[in-house]
Amino acid sequence: MKILLLILSLLPGIALAQTRMISAFPPGGAVDFLARVFADELARSSGRPMVVENITGAGGLLAMQALKGSPPDGSTLAVIVDSSLVVYPHAVAKPAYSALSDFTPIAHAGGTVMVLAIGSHVPAKNFAEFVAWAKANPDKSSFGASGGGATLQFYGTLIAQTVGMPLVHVPYKGVGPALADMVGGQIAASLAPMGPLQPHVKSGKARALAHSGSARIPSAPDVPTFKELGYPGLELPVWFGVLGPAGMKPDVAAKLNEALVQAMRTPAVRERMTRLDLDVREMNAAEFAALVKADYERWGRIIRASGWKPTE
Repeated sequence: MKILLLILSLLPGIALAQTRMISAFPPGGAVDFLARVFADELARSSGRPMVVENITGAGGLLAMQALKGSPPDGSTLAVIVDSSLVVYPHAVAKPAYSALSDFTPIAHAGGTVMVLAIGSHVPAKNFAEFVAWAKANPDKSSFGASGGGATLQFYGTLIAQTVGMPLVHVPYKGVGPALADMVGGQIAASLAPMGPLQPHVKSGKARALAHSGSARIPSAPDVPTFKELGYPGLELPVWFGVLGPAGMKPDVAAKLNEALVQAMRTPAVRERMTRLDLDVREMNAAEFAALVKADYERWGRIIRASGWKPTE
């Protein structure tokens, strides 16, 4: 904790009494959880308050716009999910911000996975059997995912294209409704994070077939990665990140990064992240910026290949 206090006290130009952490999503989800964890740790270490401000709506768009318009002195940070930065700009005709020039990437804040699951009404025990079933029943092979023009939709399309199987997207307003229709037999499959899916798997109403991560996750050790199944191109973890506005001095970004990495090393924070199946990857600010750029370019290729027509 003394290290964190020293780091924060050395940050030039930061009015610590006015610092805020923007959460791009409402309380209850991973983004808000991370925002509060990091704000608490930074406030405790510095002895100065750090206010969490929920700026929600439009899939994170409003939070990104608020961050974009903030001063680049380190007084305003935001926790976001990768889709706001690397998917959204490709999915609309006129994005409200530039992913690569309007923000300063500061720290990787944990990674999670996208899980392909099927309802128990589908007669398949594993991914290979599901592919065979889908090819034999193209009129029934559908998957539910939250939103249209969002990450889970594009990932489902990528699965279908990679494997060569029919898989029709059915848009929902959220993960919960999609999972409800899957276990109810209205759709064959769904893509979702492991957390909300787990109760349905444990009850026997759903089967998790594979996920997008680089390794198996502790809460679901029996679920293979797509890479294990022979599809390395489907390895595509979801990540959360801490950003600042564009124009932040490199030394400020670097010191904030060091403070956040130190926070993630504390047993209390690490344990809370593990409970959310968040994989901690320590990156410096430059490494995280390189990841943002690489994923921005990769998702651009995926979305163009999907045939998606950008919306206004």
